[in-house]
Amino acid sequence: MHRNLITIFSMSTIAVAFSLSLFGSASNVAMGQAVPLIPLTSGNVTLDTGIPKFNECLEDAIDSSKNVNDDSYFENEPTKDEVFKCYETIFLNPGGVK
Repeated sequence: MHRNLITIFSMSTIAVAFSLSLFGSASNVAMGQAVPLIPLTSGNVTLDTGIPKFNECLEDAIDSSKNVNDDSYFENEPTKDEVFKCYETIFLNPGGVK
């Protein structure tokens, strides 16, 4: 009887701890912070000039689609489609001719 009570208490303690970790006050909160970008000096002119333009393109895409997506994650992060479009615009088709 005593052993059963200990088992029940232990299992309920584990269940409560697990549910608190899933549904606690910090759920759905990202803990990362934005960091400033450093200037590129790779020696590759295409990358050195293209990466800042690519980042600017992503920032513009995020700003223009702020309230389009229901997922709050994409208020500050680009969608996969936005990344592909910016990559194509900056690196694959920089002259604008297809």
